[in-house]
Amino acid sequence: MTAPAKITVIGARLAKPGETFFFLEEREDCKRCNIRGTCLNLDSGRKYEVVSVRNNNLLKCALHDGGVLAVEVQNAPVEAYIDAKKAVVGSTVTFAPSKVKLEEGHIDNGIDDSLFAPKGLAKGDKCLVKEVFEGIEVEEKPYKRVSLVLE
Repeated sequence: MTAPAKITVIGARLAKPGETFFFLEEREDCKRCNIRGTCLNLDSGRKYEVVSVRNNNLLKCALHDGGVLAVEVQNAPVEAYIDAKKAVVGSTVTFAPSKVKLEEGHIDNGIDDSLFAPKGLAKGDKCLVKEVFEGIEVEEKPYKRVSLVLE
C-alpha cells in the first residue's frame, strides 16, 4: 500500500497532473508567508508527483514569480538498482543504497552509478516495487533496475 496523497501548494508552472519534483527545504522568504504550513508539509529531499490541481485560485509567493496553486501530490516512483533477488513486482523492500562505485558520475555500458544510491531514497525506506527492468552485473553481483515508490 502506498502512502496517501497530500495537499500542498507548488509553483503554477509545475501544477499539472503527472509533473514530478523534488521538495527541497524551507527558504528564508518562507518564514514570513501566511500559507507556509500548507506549502511545507512535504518531506525534504523526496520526489513527488502531482495527481491533480485542487483549484485555480492563484496565490502569491515570494519564490514563485507566477504564484502557486493548491495540488494533490503523492510519492513519485524513483528508479534504483537493487539486489536482483529482491526485484519482484508488488513486493515491499527495505531500501539500502549499494556501495558500488564506478567513476564519479560515469555511465559505463548503460550503467548509471547514481541509481545505486538515487536522489529521493534513503537507507531503511520501505518501498513498493512497481516495475522491474533490465538486469546488470557489477562486481560479480546481479542487480535489477526497478521503479520504487515509498510506502
